[in-house]
Amino acid sequence: MEQRAHITSQTRLVAVIGHPVRHSRSPLIHNAAFVAQGLDLVYLAFDVTEEQLPAAVAGLRALGALGANVTIPHKEAVLPLLDAVDATAERVGAVNTIVRRGEDIIGYNTDVFGFLMALERGWGRSPRGATCLVLGAGGAARAVVAALVAQGAAEILIRNRTMSRARDLCVAAAGWGSTPCRVVTDADLALVADRLDLIVNCTSVGLGEGVKLSPLPVDTLRAHHVVMDLVYGRGPTPLLQQAKDKGCVVMDGLEMLVQQAARSYELWTERAAPLELMRAKAAGA
Repeated sequence: MEQRAHITSQTRLVAVIGHPVRHSRSPLIHNAAFVAQGLDLVYLAFDVTEEQLPAAVAGLRALGALGANVTIPHKEAVLPLLDAVDATAERVGAVNTIVRRGEDIIGYNTDVFGFLMALERGWGRSPRGATCLVLGAGGAARAVVAALVAQGAAEILIRNRTMSRARDLCVAAAGWGSTPCRVVTDADLALVADRLDLIVNCTSVGLGEGVKLSPLPVDTLRAHHVVMDLVYGRGPTPLLQQAKDKGCVVMDGLEMLVQQAARSYELWTERAAPLELMRAKAAGA
């Protein structure tokens, strides 16, 4: 039987806040790492609605939590609730990691790092020179677009249900580098499909058991596409299954989860993360 953390009156809290969070594997990943390295920490998941977010962040502060992860849909809304943010989080406009430093709580973005490391592992290369379609315009999409711009992608196309948010993200991307960025509609997808290299789903479509929706019309997919879905679960999402059937290179969000988690862990503990253990726990081993 796997050893469990021994909870004492000195044990400090690390958390993940989001809505939903029942699917999250972060508690498995981090608690296993804490035990392996003998740290008196415990990691818990809290389902927090948008209305509850200010109170939840105040609660983390009041309880003396060491830190937290922030997931959908709070990565942007959490910024004004923090004392400061690091340069990457400020540029991206999204936070996925909170760290207590003295009396202050500081926001970081480890999604940019996690995305690039996952892409390198799954695709075997950086996105330099690639034409990329990003689905979504929230906090995760902002991190992905920032990473693509930083790595010199040739072009970024953004498709989002709310067009104004997609346009805002393109405006932000123009300030991050020279990669052209434009908004596309469903009607545009058939016209651009042949020249796409990489498709990244940053929406929550496909999240949860029994959800059969895909965020992309299946006739957009081509065999030469690399398709990454940040959603992860017990099996391939509808998008990844459709892409696999088309012969695409596919990857889910597990490796990005592991890589961003490892960077968050290092920020909280100031120790090197046990990456292979975290990867095994993410995969359900």
